[in-house]
Amino acid sequence: MTRPFLARLGNGVRVVAVPRPTLSRAHVFVQLRGGPAHEDDDTWGLSHLTEHMLFRGAGRFADVRALTLFADDFGGDVGAMTYRDRVAYDTRVDPDRLGDAFSLLAGMMTAPRFTGLAIERDIVEEEIADLFDDDGNEVDVENAVAVRILAGHPLARSIEGTPASLRKATRARLRQFHARCYRGGNLVVSVAGPVARRAVLEAAGRAFARVQPGGPPAPGVPPRPPRRRDVTVIPTDASQTQLRLCAPAPGVRSKDAWAAVALARVLDDGPASRLQARVVDAQGLAYAVWAFADQYEERGVLEVGGTVRHDRVEELARELLRQLLSLARRGPTAAELARVVQRYRRDARDAWDDPAALAEAAGKGTLFSQPWSPEHAVAALAAVRPDDVRSVARSCFARAHVVLAGSPSRRAVQAARATVARLAAAR
Repeated sequence: MTRPFLARLGNGVRVVAVPRPTLSRAHVFVQLRGGPAHEDDDTWGLSHLTEHMLFRGAGRFADVRALTLFADDFGGDVGAMTYRDRVAYDTRVDPDRLGDAFSLLAGMMTAPRFTGLAIERDIVEEEIADLFDDDGNEVDVENAVAVRILAGHPLARSIEGTPASLRKATRARLRQFHARCYRGGNLVVSVAGPVARRAVLEAAGRAFARVQPGGPPAPGVPPRPPRRRDVTVIPTDASQTQLRLCAPAPGVRSKDAWAAVALARVLDDGPASRLQARVVDAQGLAYAVWAFADQYEERGVLEVGGTVRHDRVEELARELLRQLLSLARRGPTAAELARVVQRYRRDARDAWDDPAALAEAAGKGTLFSQPWSPEHAVAALAAVRPDDVRSVARSCFARAHVVLAGSPSRRAVQAARATVARLAAAR
């Protein structure tokens, strides 16, 4: 493998590449700070709407069909995603057509036409409608978690905005928002695959030199936090109930960031992990269980949960409580952590053969000024000790919240509330 490299263009655009000569295809990402983390009441949802609008035509491509046909020609299929703290555009590309992929993405970054706003607004409103039931009650679990666990931070806003905020979005406001965010100091271009340093730098220099200079946008403004409560119930007509126990977690800049990752993986990382072994294999309580740490720069969300029949929610709550209290009081065993590191090391090796995963990780790490290489991640996880995990478990779960999505009984809600109280007392 050729050594990864990072360069900065004169306008501030950063270019990072991970040459992998043994691969047959390359993958390109363009990422920037955006999403709710950089929005307020007046700009809520504009990151997401702008992401949609950039596909409506840019530069010499009159519309979305012309844009996608050109991508087909160079072996790509351009996609995009708005997250709570960033926006990402990506495409596959034949290695000898890297310049064309850069040119297309650069055109979207610098010369969007912003045509078809009414149509795109309708599409986004359909997305938003899917987050609510017929009575106007929000049924999106991800937003329910974020608004409570990330309260007091702009990350607590939903990504999509609201119909009311969308109605404020004129072409002039979108152009103004685009000019504020799509600037050289806020863009990272990353590529992984069978590419050479000189070819990457020459192609990136030609394409992205058109980006206007300037730094990242200012942080957003947090929305008003909801009234504090221990349990949120989202009624649905599903045949099962989701129990999602969530808690504030350290962000990626925290010294405890990797301890939170280890905690989640001790609970759910393969068939020998705690939730799989106890909840599924030993008790047959659930078919679907999970645990993960979703981390942003300053904050994160730790989530543990499962999906069960309505009449088994109490049992699941008790078993989750048992496992979480065990970790908060005694921590994991050294053998558990060793297995987590071993599995993570294998995942990291797999990532070296995935140009999309490498390109995204390299770009995201560069965007947020964080080490991103698989080797660094393995070393950071291997440095975590049982006491580190115990400490994070006690700190995180003392501020837990439970979201129940389904048709839980009153006793199930009471059991969830008791679970939160027991975890708080464990601190």
